[in-house]
Amino acid sequence: MKSSLIVFLPLCLCHCAPILLGTAEGIDPNPFMLLDQQATAIHRDASRITIPMLRAPRLEKRWGKPKLLVGPQGGYALRYQNPESSTEHMTIFGSPEKFRKAGFIPPPYTDVGHDPKKMTFTPIEVRQKWQSTRIAGTTVRYYISQGESGGEPLQYSTETLPLTAPDGRFASYRIRVSSARGDITPLLQAAEF
Repeated sequence: MKSSLIVFLPLCLCHCAPILLGTAEGIDPNPFMLLDQQATAIHRDASRITIPMLRAPRLEKRWGKPKLLVGPQGGYALRYQNPESSTEHMTIFGSPEKFRKAGFIPPPYTDVGHDPKKMTFTPIEVRQKWQSTRIAGTTVRYYISQGESGGEPLQYSTETLPLTAPDGRFASYRIRVSSARGDITPLLQAAEF
């Protein structure tokens, strides 16, 4: 029981809503890799999912079957990984919870401020504006949630968005994407019911 709490408290597919500058909503998209390492068979049992599955079938055809984690309240996380590039991936988080709408300004991210000539790093807080795209027929805002670091490209996250599936069931979703190719819009738009 204790290990289940340790595994799923940070998953935030339950009752969490971190307060960040410009946002008061939230499925935290960060802990997937740690939770994947700690997951047991019950945490991979798709029959425990109680919400509509937002998936990316086109990515599954190109990249293969995603990794699945199931939360304690019927939510889930799907991680699609490009087999040719460890830095290109998309994770879809789904939760039965309803979250507050994000604010007018997305949170800033930190740029490491690397100067290759001087071999120095001067971290800089970067303020940004929301970008938008369409996912599953809905306009969705997204932002840079993590700056480039150690060979990892920029990470983008959507705001947590409420969606109603074609069967009328509701859930909240958040998508996190990383790609060195630049335009991440096709990855985000691959998500569908």
